[in-house]
Amino acid sequence: IGNFAFSNCSSLSSIQISNSATFIGVNAFEWCSSLTSIQIPNSVRSIERFAFYYCTSLTSIQIPNSVTIIDDNAFYHCSSLTSIQIPNSVTSIGKFAFVGCESLKSIQIPNSVTSIGDGAFACANLDFIKVDERNRYYDSRNNCNAIIESSTNELIAGSKNTIIPNSVTSIGKYAFDQCSSLSSIQIPNSVTKIRDYAFCGCKSLTSVQIPNSVTIIGNSAFSGCSSLASIQIPNSVTSIGQSAFLECSGLTSITIPNSVKSIGN
Repeated sequence: IGNFAFSNCSSLSSIQISNSATFIGVNAFEWCSSLTSIQIPNSVRSIERFAFYYCTSLTSIQIPNSVTIIDDNAFYHCSSLTSIQIPNSVTSIGKFAFVGCESLKSIQIPNSVTSIGDGAFACANLDFIKVDERNRYYDSRNNCNAIIESSTNELIAGSKNTIIPNSVTSIGKYAFDQCSSLSSIQIPNSVTKIRDYAFCGCKSLTSVQIPNSVTIIGNSAFSGCSSLASIQIPNSVTSIGQSAFLECSGLTSITIPNSVKSIGN
């Protein structure tokens, strides 16, 4: 199914894909806002970029064991998607693949996955995230309700129920982005970096304690945390990125320690 094949077919409610199809192309079903469900045949090997972009009525989709790639933004803002099963054939999940899937409650990563892009699961209401224990690249150690890159100890995707383990050394880009149900989080002393957009859009987050181990607060790290009433920046922090506290409308005071050498726009 070629690129933009059914783009903006806003009245298309159902479709049967032939067993001869081997891939679903770039933007193939973008803005098919009436499409409620779709069954992908076993012949399909990859779901390309923006394939189901803004299919806001899509409630269910069955991904067969033949699919190896779920590319960037593949299910971007499929806001009615309530569940998704990622088969053991998938090796790569692209950046922002499921961003804005507000009805998605749980995610399980199979042992076949070797690559997960930034912000792949930036969803508002995730309750549960788990990586198969046999996966060699990612883990959910200590039942933390998060995805951790095993080789770097970086937490790359969290949920509203995440408990950050003491072994985590950095909060990755977009790790809790748009997690609007997150009300509190404890960052352990093992963490040295809070990367770009880590807690962006966490509008229910009322307080956060940054430990003395953190040296860098990235760009837009807490942008849009409108319920954040107070924050204490420890003496360990040397750099605060641009827009780090943009639109933190509930923040009444902040003290910049003498350790800070750089503050972005």
